[in-house]
Amino acid sequence: MNPGTRGSIEPTCPFCSSKLEPPKTMVLNVMESVEGGTCGTCGAIYIADPTGKNLGEVMMQVLGLAAEKLSKDMADMVPGEDYEDAVLNYDLRTHRSTGVSRGFMDGRGRLYILNVKRKQ
Repeated sequence: MNPGTRGSIEPTCPFCSSKLEPPKTMVLNVMESVEGGTCGTCGAIYIADPTGKNLGEVMMQVLGLAAEKLSKDMADMVPGEDYEDAVLNYDLRTHRSTGVSRGFMDGRGRLYILNVKRKQ
């Protein structure tokens, strides 16, 4: 077993506990694509940051997708009201996670997951 994957499991959605499929290429616009997906059970959106160094950019990309779903401007999105989010440690190559990230200076990749709250 690779020491970097010790204690790792297939990633699960932090919102519904369903297994997440390996990320696939998602086209955001004509200039930009990412590796991500959608939870098959609850619809949470996820995008991989294989280096762990671009999490801010990945967060903005997912927030943009969530804003589209809610027909809102991204600047008007309110955490806890419009969405919930979580960050998992993640290895894109092996599709394994050691769970919720505890810090951002450990050199690991990340999986940013955002669950859009449905408006009543």
